[in-house]
Amino acid sequence: MPPSLALVVATYNRGPRIGATLDSVLAQTRAPDEVIVADDSSTDGTGDWVRAHYPSVRVVRTPRNLYTSGARNCGAREATADVLMFLDHDDVLHPHAAATLLGQLAAAPEARAAFADHRYVNTATGETFPDHHTAQPMFHRLRAVPVARATPAGRVYGRPLYRALLRGNLLQQPWAVRRDAFHELGGFAEDIRYCEDWELYLRVVRSGPVVVSDAVISDHRIEGGNLHLTPNQQGMHARVLRSALRAGWYDPRVAVPVRRTLAGLAKADGDRAADPGAAWLAYLRSVWYWPFDHVAAARALVILPARLLTARRSRPNPAPTPDE
Repeated sequence: MPPSLALVVATYNRGPRIGATLDSVLAQTRAPDEVIVADDSSTDGTGDWVRAHYPSVRVVRTPRNLYTSGARNCGAREATADVLMFLDHDDVLHPHAAATLLGQLAAAPEARAAFADHRYVNTATGETFPDHHTAQPMFHRLRAVPVARATPAGRVYGRPLYRALLRGNLLQQPWAVRRDAFHELGGFAEDIRYCEDWELYLRVVRSGPVVVSDAVISDHRIEGGNLHLTPNQQGMHARVLRSALRAGWYDPRVAVPVRRTLAGLAKADGDRAADPGAAWLAYLRSVWYWPFDHVAAARALVILPARLLTARRSRPNPAPTPDE
């Protein structure tokens, strides 16, 4: 029997604007067997609006605001289909999206998940990319990753893709994952924000093969700004890499690039720090991860300690109290 498909949309205070997304879901050439909207405790009645206008869509409400990862996990727990497909509440599927991802999994039964490409549309700036794999230079690294085998529906990748992902994300939404693999891996990490997709992609690809296509299956819409510029994005980036380092500390092909990247992030923290003490701690972290950067080592072990000591010695003695 062909696998069944559950499409999960996490949402928060989207209101009627979610209609365009759900219209695209219901217009699929291969209709999903389940459509689940995970309402992340919206305060504007989004869940009620969906129930009233899309009676075939199942709405589940989180017990409290759990953010994107928690809402997606909540929706996934309610699904019973063989394959889970995740979609953002402001994106729009092309009619062949579900069929494309399921076709990839059918052509590569060993794959745990399927990925394709999307069109980038920034509604605030008007900036548009027809795809990411070709139009965005940072994604050209995907072409250099060795392919385990090719199918008519997509390319099957193994562990080399995991090592490439450690340098930055190369996989796009929407995507599909076998439900048993998703739950086996624990779903989305709920302590990660802004790069929760990349964090889960790393664990999926580390656990087994995936299949990737260059087919454009959706419009990825940015409204008002780019998530990659969100405050604390770099802190979350470092958290994801630290998790990867704990899982692969014994493998030099994993540990070396991850430690170098973490060292660079810590060094950048030191460069930005206004407080000398905070800068010193950041440079120490950098040296801990990668002791071969002579600039970070000099700042951590010589320059900043000398400045801190000088500043301490130059402080005026406190005025004596009347009792003295």
